[in-house]
Amino acid sequence: MKRAGPVRAFLLDVEGVLVRDKSYRPIAGSVAWVEALVSRERPWCLVSNNTTHTPAELVADLTAAGFPVDEDHLVSALDLGARWLRQRHLTSLHWLGHPRLMRWWRDGGFDLETPETCDAVVIGVNPQLTTAALDGALLALLERGVDLVCLHRNAIWLDEQGRRRLGPGAWAAALAAAGGKGRVVTVGKPAEPIYHEALKRIAAGPAETLFISDDPEADLVTAGRLGMRTAFVLSGKYGDHAVLGRLDEDDWPDLVCTRLADIDPDGDAPGRR
Repeated sequence: MKRAGPVRAFLLDVEGVLVRDKSYRPIAGSVAWVEALVSRERPWCLVSNNTTHTPAELVADLTAAGFPVDEDHLVSALDLGARWLRQRHLTSLHWLGHPRLMRWWRDGGFDLETPETCDAVVIGVNPQLTTAALDGALLALLERGVDLVCLHRNAIWLDEQGRRRLGPGAWAAALAAAGGKGRVVTVGKPAEPIYHEALKRIAAGPAETLFISDDPEADLVTAGRLGMRTAFVLSGKYGDHAVLGRLDEDDWPDLVCTRLADIDPDGDAPGRR
């Protein structure tokens, strides 16, 4: 590893690490790996940018797939986004994310409004998002100066069939480039707050924590800059390590492995860089 010292705690992405994609089929060996963490009483939690399922649904799907997980093991961009909005009394939203989450927002005390009346434009994964919907949001951003709240900035995601789809990072970049007087805020990965929340959840310091993900750009660069060890698994978005060519060498992960099961739960792994 580039960073020396023992690994005591683990932060894990979900899709591409534990499960293949949004079909939630476990990747070979991943259930046993998490069970090994539990048996060793190692601190761990999931750090998820999922914005197609509620946190409760995500935990239920993972439990059904055999993972020993509950909501205490999940730090979610959705939950952090809702908290950020409530703290600023922004409760009237123009939601550009997945339609199936509209009820979740309403149940959480938010009103879903048009661009003419919203307090903030909020964006998450939406396979049905159209350019017309993006054009409509410009009224709120440019003419009314409301904030653009990005639940995360992933450029791509994998759907239930394992197909790569453009993610909210692409749409957020387009909206941000248009300008506007409001803030452009990211609450999930790769923004730092979700990493700090996860470290607080497991009561561990960055230097003793290994962050495992299938997305070196959106997940691991920030983790490494915060002082964590990082592991890139090739079981999700990327089938090889060519994506690392887009990064400065200083931001390369400490480990590159085929899948989670290649990593020793005691903090070591084959395939060192």
